[in-house]
Amino acid sequence: MGNREDMLKEDRIRIHGGKDVDIRFQDGGLRHAVGVKNYQIMRACRDDVEASGDGYGWTYNHAAMIAWWQGRFFVEYLSNVQTEHMPPGQTLLCHSQDGRHWSKPEVIFPSIEVPSAPYLGPGKELLEEKTPAICHQRMGFYVTTEGKLLVSAFYGISPHIHIAPNNGYGVGRVVREIYPDLSLSPIYFIRYNAPGGYTRENTDVFPYFEESDDPDFVRAAREYLDNHLVIQQWWEEQRYDTELFSVPGGQALSYYTLPGGDIMGVYKNGAVIRSQDGGKTWTDRKMSYSLETNTAKVWGQKTDDGRYALVYNPSRNGAHRWPLAVVTGDNGEDFSDMLAIVPEISPCRYEGGLKNLGAQYMRGICESNPQPQDGKMWLTYSVNKEDIWVCEVPVPICGVQKEDVDEDFSNLDAWNLYIPQWTEVEKTQEGLRLSDTDPYDRPRAQRAIVPAVLSEIKTSLKAESLREGTAMVIEAQDRYGKQAVRLMFDADGMLRVKTGGAPREWLEYPVDTWIDVTMTLDCVKGSAQVTLAWDGQTAQRDFNFNQPLEQVERILFTTKAVLPWQTFEDCGKGGMIQDLPDDTPKAEAAYTIGCFASKTLAAE
Repeated sequence: MGNREDMLKEDRIRIHGGKDVDIRFQDGGLRHAVGVKNYQIMRACRDDVEASGDGYGWTYNHAAMIAWWQGRFFVEYLSNVQTEHMPPGQTLLCHSQDGRHWSKPEVIFPSIEVPSAPYLGPGKELLEEKTPAICHQRMGFYVTTEGKLLVSAFYGISPHIHIAPNNGYGVGRVVREIYPDLSLSPIYFIRYNAPGGYTRENTDVFPYFEESDDPDFVRAAREYLDNHLVIQQWWEEQRYDTELFSVPGGQALSYYTLPGGDIMGVYKNGAVIRSQDGGKTWTDRKMSYSLETNTAKVWGQKTDDGRYALVYNPSRNGAHRWPLAVVTGDNGEDFSDMLAIVPEISPCRYEGGLKNLGAQYMRGICESNPQPQDGKMWLTYSVNKEDIWVCEVPVPICGVQKEDVDEDFSNLDAWNLYIPQWTEVEKTQEGLRLSDTDPYDRPRAQRAIVPAVLSEIKTSLKAESLREGTAMVIEAQDRYGKQAVRLMFDADGMLRVKTGGAPREWLEYPVDTWIDVTMTLDCVKGSAQVTLAWDGQTAQRDFNFNQPLEQVERILFTTKAVLPWQTFEDCGKGGMIQDLPDDTPKAEAAYTIGCFASKTLAAE
């Protein structure tokens, strides 16, 4: 046998250096892509339905899709009460003008019932005369050549949790138009799933699209149906429809155009296909073994700088879909420089079947649809099959800060922000304000600095209000997330420093007062000199690092020192994770960062 690089030559997509990931850690122990913003757009909550992201209190939310059209982002996702493949189920839509602030989701494809008599799939004996259908789709949006935005879904049948609604025996695919004023057309079937038993004659829940009295909509739906490349994404749910698919497909197709014009397609599990005729025909599926993933999706696209990106969970452990990482390359076939784009995973708060843990099932904006004008890569994903997020990734994608920093937050482009729904990170006249009402999550503001063995950090903080369990937290880390030192300005008014592996009380600090903080971080000595100054007072002390570090290269600001997240030993697939108690908003904790500067110092 040859070496690894020789073996990679057989793969259609080749990942170089992908063995660096360590899934014991939720970010894989990877460098973080600089400047990534993660925004939670829907937070599941059963304990306080009014506080939930959608107003329903349903806690299974998954399979999000994203589009950009006429200056606005759209995200579609499916939702069940508690468990995957267990009806009732529905599909919801939300939208945003800036990608940061999102509308409350609205149901666009509701829960329906269909007759069970036509059903030809497994488990028919488990069905009542009328059976609830359940939404399941691998594609959401299509923009026509005339600029119309269509949104679609698929209704499947799931007689049992382990009989999936995407097995080819579902009811059919529905479509409706989103108008520029955000109103919606009626719902129509665009394709009945005759091989599964359902036809126009025996399925009267919605009319067939050709019955619409809008000729422009009919023309748009026909164009959608005739686009061989786009509807290859439909294969999974309608795999027995030989009129639509002449060759076997795969699950969750993502595709992009290579420099020479061929189209590269990638399915779940690292299966890769290729087309030389615009998607009319495809090669057979072939595994790319260096694309090490599990049953989660892979997303590929050409980025605005002319390069390519693949986003996926680089793990063969399907129970823990973390980290969510990106690799980049020049030719769409060779990729390297793996970076994390999600820094940590919110804890799974609600029990449910088949709830794989982690940030997963990411989708970007399909190259067949319009692209946002900011040149960034936009993604959507679910966390723990519970909450829906979007991710803003700057292009070019990089993992290292190359210059010292001195800024006042007028520009947050290089800051990594992680903002759950019940928290906020926002610019104010005083600086960057972090606030937190979430009992189980936390906001994060992280700044990459020049990797150095000796560096100086200067910042200023002002505590506004803190509640038990929260703090003004500053943590210096290396590229793997190892802690040099952690400062915790706790809610009881005491500054504690985690040093040498244990928190130690240092001094009482003032509230509503600006505190200047200077940290000199010395990786050779393995120590940090911390200096505080406020109202003419000064305090200084040296602290040992918590562990040996080669270099420090990022500084984290947050509101909780740790989260009660699940670990690598926990598993959500069998419904074994119990509900976390009292999942309701709490009193606000808040503080402001007034400035930030980093300087690389010459070694002694």
